[in-house]
Amino acid sequence: MNYPEIPNNSLTERIETFIELSRQLIEDNGEGTFKFDAPVSDDEIEVWESEHGIKIPESYKEWLRFSKSSEIDRGCAVFYEPKDFITDNDKKACDVPDECVVIGELGGWGVSVCFYAGTEEIMYVDHGDICRELDFGNILDWVIDRLEESL
Repeated sequence: MNYPEIPNNSLTERIETFIELSRQLIEDNGEGTFKFDAPVSDDEIEVWESEHGIKIPESYKEWLRFSKSSEIDRGCAVFYEPKDFITDNDKKACDVPDECVVIGELGGWGVSVCFYAGTEEIMYVDHGDICRELDFGNILDWVIDRLEESL
């Protein structure tokens, strides 16, 4: 499997852990599906932010600089590229607050990863329960824990 270049930022260790775990699950166990697309350029990020009048949280930009969209272990987590962010309230799950931008999902059972458009605060929404005051690294830690449990 080919992986995008790993950026040097606050997510570097977590990304390296993802790559190692994906290799173990695929090579050792013959399990898992992982898709990491090429990174998004800073210009693409700026265009999306300008068009929508919304700033993407820096911690998610750091992930986008590794992979613009990704699927981790058969839907354990899916992270969207900016063009696929869900900003339309009619398309969001009914429990996601209106002022949130959906950037991914966890576990394949309807947990939305979002950020508040006004504050850039990362959160996840699990069937009405909102877990706030996160950065994207916290989301990646949760996914890493699930992957380690799979080994």
